[in-house]
Amino acid sequence: MGSPDPEKSNPEVNVGDFLMSLMRSKLMDKVEVVVLYNNLDKTIRSEPNLIAEYLVKAGKITRFQAERILKGKSRGLVMKDYQVLSVLGRGGMSTVYLARKNDDKLNFVSMKVLRTLKTERQDRLISRFKREFYIAQKLDHPNVVKVFSLEDFAGLNYMLIEFIQGKSLQKIIDESGAISQDLAIKLMRNTLTALAHCHQQGVIHRDVKPSNIMVTPENQAKLFDFGLAFVVGEKEEDLKIIGGKGYIVGTMDYIAPEQSYNSIDIDGRADLYGLGCTFYHALTGKLPYPGLEKKDKIKAQRSKEKSEPITNFRTDLSDWFVELVERMMNKSKDNRPDSAMTVLLELDLMTPPPLPDWVDFEDDED
Repeated sequence: MGSPDPEKSNPEVNVGDFLMSLMRSKLMDKVEVVVLYNNLDKTIRSEPNLIAEYLVKAGKITRFQAERILKGKSRGLVMKDYQVLSVLGRGGMSTVYLARKNDDKLNFVSMKVLRTLKTERQDRLISRFKREFYIAQKLDHPNVVKVFSLEDFAGLNYMLIEFIQGKSLQKIIDESGAISQDLAIKLMRNTLTALAHCHQQGVIHRDVKPSNIMVTPENQAKLFDFGLAFVVGEKEEDLKIIGGKGYIVGTMDYIAPEQSYNSIDIDGRADLYGLGCTFYHALTGKLPYPGLEKKDKIKAQRSKEKSEPITNFRTDLSDWFVELVERMMNKSKDNRPDSAMTVLLELDLMTPPPLPDWVDFEDDED
């Protein structure tokens, strides 16, 4: 996500304040700022915008950092050992930034910073945030985005997370529409291996959807965001911070019927339903139940009415693959595949994964 151009923005600080904010931010120390100012061309010394633009072009600060400093906001641009470079995304509970370790220009991470509310809700948000971290710590798999640490600094709570170059599957759908069968199979296989690992660790994701699947430039899928996850055996008291018994937890376009009734009395098959809905969306470019209000989407997910057949939108897909996606979306969990591993085995049977590069079938010459 880009930031406004410093040249075109209206600064809220004068030159002195801009330079003080630059020092307070710890992006540059006092000596560096003094040397910088003394070496500036006289034509830009009196213009904060022009100084900011000069620093951006010289690679000293990013456009995001320049925009913050021009507004007099220096707090949070350096968090312990990391510089905050830009905004990657915003959610209801947090903002995710791109950050880089101060002494290593090639060491990038995503920094998920919890919102700060001046209300009694803040304690609950912090508890939810910590819970998400501890659940993520149970997982270690190449198709699950890694969460490195939980930190706090200057009153801010944040997580350091593996930075994934690429786009979410949701963004790919938004930009390009329906994806090919080959890509869908590859991404589904990756996500299933991630889910199989999660389920083996007793973690049910409960929010499998396109926006929670990152796709790398090499078309590898990585599952992330365990903020709504459920750990088998958790006490109802522990779950109240994200909605316990009686609360609907999940995203209505992808939620399994049984999860919409009771978000605790579920197993891995609820995630398979979400995955089926995810790839219905990815293959058709359409939501399973489009154009409905939230309460009507819940009714649709709970009803026996099926989504419009995939074949109404695509005629180029293999029958077996369409049948598999629709079977994952079966309203009865007993009629879905019984596990992520079962679906993986079926995928491998129908489309064997590529062999490693080191496999050589050439006969030895005599």
